[in-house]
Amino acid sequence: MKVGKYFDESEFACKCGNHGFNQDGTPCLDHVIDKRLVDLLDAIRERLGVPVYILSGYRCPTHNAEVGGVSNSQHVLGTAADITYDGIDVDYLASVAEECANEVLGEGVGIGSYYYQDFVHVDVRGYDARWNDLD
Repeated sequence: MKVGKYFDESEFACKCGNHGFNQDGTPCLDHVIDKRLVDLLDAIRERLGVPVYILSGYRCPTHNAEVGGVSNSQHVLGTAADITYDGIDVDYLASVAEECANEVLGEGVGIGSYYYQDFVHVDVRGYDARWNDLD
């Protein structure tokens, strides 16, 4: 089932595999994803002009702990996604995320750049935060 313009709800589902599967074999999403996050991701996808892949969306608390996520992770709340695209330029994706966050939400967005793993984390936490894995 589509959420937003470009994404399917299964893309946001926990990757642990313990929450069942849809009839088409895609993971079942059993948690609400914040609409502000979907709107932000749609804007990022629109601006990039290429498909954006969600590496991690919602995480159940058990899976979050297994992958080393912090206990207060935005992923557990359904307010975060780790994203990438083919041929990723982390700096460019982070700058596009920043521009889109300003246009779509104004404030309250977390953006983390992960150069060693080639993805950008975006969330709608309610306050601004910026970080990278080089810090």
